[in-house]
Amino acid sequence: MLEIAVIDDEPLHREILVKYITEWRTRTRRDLHVETFPSCEAFYFAWCGNEKWDVLFLDIMMDGENGVSLARKLRQAGKQIHIIFTTGIADYMQEGYEVDALHYLLKPLKKEKVWACLEKCLERNEDNRKTVVLSAPEGLVRVDAAVILYAEATGHGCELTCVDSVLQVRPGIQELAQLLSGYGDFLLCHRSYLVNVRRIAQVGRLDLVMEGGATVPVSRRLHTRVSQRFLQAFIPQEERRAFTLPASSHMETER
Repeated sequence: MLEIAVIDDEPLHREILVKYITEWRTRTRRDLHVETFPSCEAFYFAWCGNEKWDVLFLDIMMDGENGVSLARKLRQAGKQIHIIFTTGIADYMQEGYEVDALHYLLKPLKKEKVWACLEKCLERNEDNRKTVVLSAPEGLVRVDAAVILYAEATGHGCELTCVDSVLQVRPGIQELAQLLSGYGDFLLCHRSYLVNVRRIAQVGRLDLVMEGGATVPVSRRLHTRVSQRFLQAFIPQEERRAFTLPASSHMETER
């Protein structure tokens, strides 16, 4: 769900933006919710009660507090909300850069430019979702989830094997699976192992071969689920019937 706020003291401009955003939602089938506010003060009051918004379409020149002042307050509070300034005066570009505005739209607004800003917001959100912050013995570490191959449970957390590094992290294997669930296609294949399905090169009867050649055990109980997820990740649905899932060994136990 993308939460969007339109802040403008002119009702007509609020209506136009809501119309354009709604059309984009229909066109792209994105899940979003939009609310309007007639002033910075009204928005900030709502924000203090629920910091839920992802995107602001923010008019600069308004009665009372102006848009740049509100943007500075949000940035000083460390908020990473996407800010898109809307104004009829092209004299505030520098202020926009100072508060890391995503874009600067001149009135009268053009539908295609509003849509382009929304697309850019989605791109930035996707980029942010690729990076996960995990606790580690030395503090906090930031990891690109896409380069994770697999994780193995250890006595004090997990050993995280990535494409070009190995990291020790504090979350246990179950907690790590929960933390990574929103960052890609991660799956428990064994009581002590978590794999990135997108990095599996081969599914065998007893083991998974990861990119780079490392092998990871797969339990009999989870074998079918792992195999199905592997097919779903790489084979179109209409072609999956041609593939036979490898059978797990009845002699195999979880190690």
